[in-house]
Order: sequence, then C-alpha cells, then structure tokens
Amino acid sequence: MKKREITAQKILDVSWQLFQEHGYAETTTRQIAMQASVATGTVFSHFPNKIDILKLAMHQRIDEVLRLAHQENEQTSPRLRLRHYAKFLYRFYCENRPFSKALLQDLMWHSAFFEDQLNDFKHMLFEGHKYDEIKATAMMDCYFMTLIYGLNNEQLSPVDLVSLLTAKLQMIHT
Repeated sequence: MKKREITAQKILDVSWQLFQEHGYAETTTRQIAMQASVATGTVFSHFPNKIDILKLAMHQRIDEVLRLAHQENEQTSPRLRLRHYAKFLYRFYCENRPFSKALLQDLMWHSAFFEDQLNDFKHMLFEGHKYDEIKATAMMDCYFMTLIYGLNNEQLSPVDLVSLLTAKLQMIHT
C-alpha cells in the first residue's frame, strides 16, 4: 500500500471510531485530523467532506458484512439469497442507525457512489439463474424501502425487517 492509501485508510478507521463514540453529526473533521495525527488539510486532500468519509467507511463495512454473509450463504434462489443477505445487512444498518440514516439521505441524491456495489450485488443474487434486471431492481426497491421504513421506526428489529421484506418478495416470483 502506498503512503497516500495508508493515510486515507487511517483517516477512515479513525473516523469510524469517532463516529461510533461521538456520533456522526458531533464528530468534526478537526477531531478526525487530530486523532489520525494529520493536518486538517490532509483530511480534505483525501476526502472532499465529512459525508464522503462516512460513505467510504460505510462502503468498506458493508463489503465486510457481505463477505461474512457470503461465507454462510446456502441459498440458491435470488429471493432467498436477498433474504439471507438482508439478515446481515439489516442488522448492520440497525446497529449503525444514525450513520445509516445520514448515508441514505445523501445517497438519495448521489446514488452513483454505490452503483457498482449495487449492480454487483444484484448480479450475485441471480448467480446460477438467468439475470432479470427488472426483477433484480424490483427486489432492491423492496429491500431499500423496507430498510428506510425500519430505520425510521426504531421499534422494528432486523428480524422484523426481514419478515417484512420476505412478505414483499413473495409477490415477486424469482
């Protein structure tokens, strides 16, 4: 890894730790710089703003969650695969509810950041099956609308969200 990449990763790791300890809104880029032992300008030379730090930190953690879920995946149909992965992802998002809300709020208008990850995920769901873009997109719509509903209703657990997603997915024959 190059020095620039090491510094960027250090900023991401420190940021995630501070976001966990103090909350996203309460963490400043100055705190991030101090904790990472870099100048505030260095933080901005790697990331244009704080939401971009959160997006990349969340992206890395989501990749970790997906890797773990993939290791335990035994499902063969796209619908059951999505349900399996949703168990892991909904738990992660609910455990990180404030960050998840901030991330989704930004992604509503800047979705290109996660586009490749989302497209890879949709294709992975259909592995071994003929890929159907319409069904894959409809499944992801159900997934994200359930996630948004769950993040806005703190009474719902990840298990509740998976149950709701399952009911929605039953209407999509995959």
